Amino acid sequence: MSEQEQQEDWGEAISFDGRIDVYPSKPLPEFNTAGGTAVAARFQNDTTQPCFALICNKGLYPRIDLINSMKMVDTATVVRLREGGVVDWPAQSARYYTLFYEKPIAPQYWRSLDETHPVMGEDNVNSHFIAPLVNMLLDYQRMGVMHGGIRPTNIFWRDGSATSPQLGDGLSAPTGLAQPALFETIERAMCLTSGKGNGLHSDDCYAFGVTVALVLLGHNPLQGIEDKALLRAKMEKGSFNALIGTRKLHASHIELLRGLLTDDTSQRWTAEDLEQWLTGRRLTPKSSDSGRRAARHFRIGGKDYWQIRPLAAAMSENVKESVKIIEDGAVEKWLTRSFGDGEKAKELRHVIAELKESGSKSHYEDQLVARTCIVLDPDAPIRYRGVAAMPTGVSTALVDAVLTGKNLQILSEIISNQFVTLWVNVQKDMKVDLVPLAQQLERIRGVIEKASYGNGLERALYELNPALPCLSPMLRKDCVIILKQLLPALESVSGTGAQGSEPMDRHIAAFLIVHDKRSESLFVAMGESGHSQRKVLSILSIFGDLQYRYGPDRLPRLSGWFIPILEPCFTRFLSKPFREKVRRQTKEAAGQGNLVLMLKNLDDPRRVTGDEQDFLNARLMYQNVKQEMHEIEKNLKDRSIVAREVGRPVAASIAAFIAIILIALVLGRTFLNSMV
Repeated sequence: MSEQEQQEDWGEAISFDGRIDVYPSKPLPEFNTAGGTAVAARFQNDTTQPCFALICNKGLYPRIDLINSMKMVDTATVVRLREGGVVDWPAQSARYYTLFYEKPIAPQYWRSLDETHPVMGEDNVNSHFIAPLVNMLLDYQRMGVMHGGIRPTNIFWRDGSATSPQLGDGLSAPTGLAQPALFETIERAMCLTSGKGNGLHSDDCYAFGVTVALVLLGHNPLQGIEDKALLRAKMEKGSFNALIGTRKLHASHIELLRGLLTDDTSQRWTAEDLEQWLTGRRLTPKSSDSGRRAARHFRIGGKDYWQIRPLAAAMSENVKESVKIIEDGAVEKWLTRSFGDGEKAKELRHVIAELKESGSKSHYEDQLVARTCIVLDPDAPIRYRGVAAMPTGVSTALVDAVLTGKNLQILSEIISNQFVTLWVNVQKDMKVDLVPLAQQLERIRGVIEKASYGNGLERALYELNPALPCLSPMLRKDCVIILKQLLPALESVSGTGAQGSEPMDRHIAAFLIVHDKRSESLFVAMGESGHSQRKVLSILSIFGDLQYRYGPDRLPRLSGWFIPILEPCFTRFLSKPFREKVRRQTKEAAGQGNLVLMLKNLDDPRRVTGDEQDFLNARLMYQNVKQEMHEIEKNLKDRSIVAREVGRPVAASIAAFIAIILIALVLGRTFLNSMV
């Protein structure tokens, strides 16, 4: 960091983890990405190192699962990631995931793909541009990670400089989301931007090939061409011919670009091939049948098609017409007679028969065309009802669908209709690494079909994207990635307009089931309407356990959120004095922010059992008294019983009294006579 920057006042700072200061009032637009906004930052223990913070605040979730591994990468050809984590953003009452990068040494190489740059000499471009970036590709290949953002506008370098070019951010948004179609392989360019998937090393090599082509030519030869036209040109001519054509380049560079831009993934050059090329070893790129033409064309949508890949793309866009030619066997005949691929025709016949035997009637025509396209062009994405996604892109496309409300049902059907399993099964080169994904999606299919709380698409979302923050509407301004962050986030939202009637919804339930491995049975009661006793106690029990394990010790606002919905739990106590005592103690515990104590007051088995036993004893006593009163009332109504029960002792008493009087008279007379 320059002395001027160290002395410059950047305004009030926000601290990250007590180690890095972030300056919201000092934007750095030159480092903005599709996934985040860049602002100035300083390391507190190293103010000499220039750095910036990339705030992921655009609703696109970063590749959090790669942060720790990328922090270990310290190479001259990649802008170094120093840290990543959640930062409080008081001005917006929000918390955003933030990436902290060291500032690149040079400025942005190309600010726009429409720029023109001077053409460099062969040795200059090989030594100062290609060779350093080949080392970068080797590093990513060893890590098994795709960068997804290799292009001239994401490279920091000066034309012809001896300083190594540096590749910029590739973590602030899902893989390839910001990558223009020009730099994507044909398969990835067909996809939704959110459905490209994790990608492969060969995809990065392709993007590197396009980047090198633009640098060698000094401009973008396909400038102004729309993505759809660009994609069709690649499919019909091949990527190399579409991009380079007859343009004059050095023979060694022609060889290099042919190897990198081949549309057959299995034949595309890797970083290791590039390393050999740099040492002078010449590798002849192998040809493939990706551009193979049929003996006769096939007409659909008013256009003629001679190749399988463009035909499959056209069929996915013309469903009604495609259904007719599939069911009358025209496609199968064309494959056999004009294309000479009887094996593919047989496979198509099997897939069509399988669909009919399944008895599936929901969107039958769309299913038929989607399955046919998978067989015709196995490397292409799954294309169904206007949505195209690679198998590994279904998960990220699902996130985008939840956030935008678009294509949610279609993606659910892609999973339910087992398209990924079919895609994996028809691959020529068995993609072993995708078998676990197909198996996972088979299991997810059962999850989606469950309507119970914590299941459905919400659970599928977190099962398929383990590093995804909780997308509960209540927590959209927060960034809850791990369980420890959940209760503090709910505490901060308590008492604001963002809180719901209760601190639980389907997203939070699904997040807990996936991350805490909670039993689904705990969430069954949560689907009940209203604030039932069982439902509220279940929520309090789960949150109390989280507070006990992760803290914090005080959650007064979250505890207070529970009080209004706990009434059914108070009424379970049958003794009114005891009920009021429990209510008072629970409110006191809420004031302390102690969910564990609240639960103990409300759901202590000894308290509940003791209250029930006292109630039973009181009830028995009441019944005995009532029975005695009933007997008395009954007896009073019967006069003979009253006379007998009451008259006898009264008569005996009177008789005794008379007898006493008579005896007294007799004794008195006797005494008088004796005196006389």
